[in-house]
Amino acid sequence: MAYARWIFKGSLVDEYGIALPPVVQAAYGSGYGQDLYGITLFANGHVMQMLEGDNVALQAAARNLRDMSKLFGMEPLLHEPIEAPATKTVSVGLSRYVDLISEHLPPNVQVFNLCEEEICQRTEPGAARDFLLGFI
Repeated sequence: MAYARWIFKGSLVDEYGIALPPVVQAAYGSGYGQDLYGITLFANGHVMQMLEGDNVALQAAARNLRDMSKLFGMEPLLHEPIEAPATKTVSVGLSRYVDLISEHLPPNVQVFNLCEEEICQRTEPGAARDFLLGFI
């Protein structure tokens, strides 16, 4: 099976993150942590997602995200082959409104305060981590 890591960035229709849970759902579908893993970052209306998984699941996620009316200006930043997903969780880093947003995410999605330390704990050194750290 061929695996890859993709990073996208875009903006939500609202700066408070009310539209974020449906965007996370669109990326991972109903199989949170089964076919795709990754990290979603949200701050001031902007989103960055790092998705890891098999190429078929990644293509489906990208299609779902492009079809989202709550997400616009979606731009691919990184697409690299990997041997296997380095991240074995689905997590969301939030700069504010943590309680408001997290209550609308599935219970198996890990929520963390958006900061450099948390991103470094959840990712391996390299281009992907650099992109995520650049989002802060």
